[in-house]
Amino acid sequence: MRKRILTLVFFAALFLATNHALAQLTPVKIGHNAFTDETVFYLGRDVGIFKKHGIHLELIYIPGGSLSVQALIGNSLDMLLAGGTPLVYAVLKGADLKYIAGLNNRMPYVLVAREGINSPEQLRGKKIGISRFGSNTDFVVKLAATQMGLNPKRDVQIIQVGGPDARVVALKNGIVDATVLTPELVLLGRKLGYHTLFDLVEKDIEYLQIGVAARTDYLKSQNDTARRLTRAYLESIRYYVSHREEAIKKSMQLLKIDDRQAAEVGYDYRLKTLPADGKLSVKGMQLVIDAAAEDDPKAKSLTPQQLFDLSFLP
Repeated sequence: MRKRILTLVFFAALFLATNHALAQLTPVKIGHNAFTDETVFYLGRDVGIFKKHGIHLELIYIPGGSLSVQALIGNSLDMLLAGGTPLVYAVLKGADLKYIAGLNNRMPYVLVAREGINSPEQLRGKKIGISRFGSNTDFVVKLAATQMGLNPKRDVQIIQVGGPDARVVALKNGIVDATVLTPELVLLGRKLGYHTLFDLVEKDIEYLQIGVAARTDYLKSQNDTARRLTRAYLESIRYYVSHREEAIKKSMQLLKIDDRQAAEVGYDYRLKTLPADGKLSVKGMQLVIDAAAEDDPKAKSLTPQQLFDLSFLP
């Protein structure tokens, strides 16, 4: 009986200690749209880096950049791993958002098509799947179509499908004829018979693909939290880069794939694109702004510096 009581006391003390430790951590909800570059945050959280910096990190998947930006504006999130295109459109509509760090400053997409479509001309009149209108994938598809000599408004049909998994399924089931995918998913797609129509990765285009964004009011009220989070993020980058095996396994887990080769392709790509200093690309942000100005002339008054606040980086 005495032994049983001591065991109960031990577990009660452990429970209270755990709760106390969690109470000392600052909760931060961060939204994201995919499981590629975002692996850095998941790995950093799992090995305790964010906890070391006093952050209890909750990562929330929301398919579609424009949808997740709305969640950030509506206070459902504290921060967002946001694409440049949806963030700029939100700012043009009055949102007060800032980037505080960069995650990927290169365009990571390849336009792939189903069997039977082997040239841009054969894509004419066909359906191309994106996540949501106003998202990064929307911008990238329009850019790829233009560079292939097609008018994105007249020559192709751009339809909303959802996240990367949904786009792969839509392509497989014939709902769309082409879509854009990141390098690891392109490799999987080739094994399913899809082929590359236009490779934007090879073009090495500076583009604000993903950055850490937040509302200005949150940054003012949670200044210290934002600083601790960026420190944890940069430490997570270093851990990701120096722990190849762990990073590849985490990527496979998040993408729900058993194809190690595909995960290795993604990891090797990220070694080239992860900004060790967390900085954002001014040139990449300007590309987004210039494209937005074609739809909304107000964008001409925006500058990258207005959208960046790098004071939170160590």
